[in-house]
Amino acid sequence: MVLSKTTYYADFVLYPPAILGLAAAGLVGADWRAAGVWLGAALAGFVFWTFLEYLLHRVALHYMPYFSPMHTVHHAAPLSYVGTPTWVSFGVWATFIFAPAWRLGGLVIATGLTGGIMLGYFWYGLVHHLIHHRRNTPSGAYFNGLRTWHMRHHYWPKQGNFGVTTSLWDHVFGTVIRPTHAKPG
Repeated sequence: MVLSKTTYYADFVLYPPAILGLAAAGLVGADWRAAGVWLGAALAGFVFWTFLEYLLHRVALHYMPYFSPMHTVHHAAPLSYVGTPTWVSFGVWATFIFAPAWRLGGLVIATGLTGGIMLGYFWYGLVHHLIHHRRNTPSGAYFNGLRTWHMRHHYWPKQGNFGVTTSLWDHVFGTVIRPTHAKPG
């Protein structure tokens, strides 16, 4: 959905302290074993986010009736402030990730898994913002390569390149748009 500038940038302000809060909640008083479990859960959450990013982009944002019109706005006006309000994403993580993980695995796993997913989501938001709102970042090849990858998603006639932060799942599921020497159109 189209957001106000304040609502759009809220993720960049609210996610870092939330992630740090989850880390503190899961790690305060933890021994080395619990810290290792937390780190493993956080890593699993981060990797899971990359799959979720791909799946949500490919299926929900391109084919589901409620979400695809909003995503069409993003494709039509890539510099507009389109996204998910922070309160919605926090609610989704709390309801569908944190609560079930706490019930099934305890606080250490719940905070690690949710923190990893939230870190992945934050990273996705940052990368996607830089891709669209910054030209040729001084950080060089990494962001510029992701920009090239993502611009194929926006401007090639073939659908693909659904991953924003990684091309892994596009390679796994065969949705890579291969560069050609011919102009898209």
